[in-house]
Amino acid sequence: MAIDLKLNENYDLAIEDGDLALVRDGDEVAQSAGIRLLFIQAEWFFNYLLGIPWLDNMFTMATSYEQKQKILKDTIRDTQGINRVLAFSFGVDPIEHKAHVEFAADTIFGIVTLKVGK
Repeated sequence: MAIDLKLNENYDLAIEDGDLALVRDGDEVAQSAGIRLLFIQAEWFFNYLLGIPWLDNMFTMATSYEQKQKILKDTIRDTQGINRVLAFSFGVDPIEHKAHVEFAADTIFGIVTLKVGK
């Protein structure tokens, strides 16, 4: 059984009935993948290599679309509890500097889906 504190759509702690909410099983795995996708590389000063290179690679034309997809799919696939990615969609708005990732994955708890906006 996987369990964690639940985050709302803004990735802030979710409070339900005046208490911190919990997320379990497949929803926890999906939330964990979403957190990993939003984690900016070099954000954690103990290990500058962790995270997605959003600022260096994801919003530049120097990195191919295929390379960007691979970075994101690998991050999802490497999330604990995910067996394989079943569907994947990724887009970047270079003017607004916003990205979105949508995926479906087979997990140890069944199939989960998630949409993440950056």
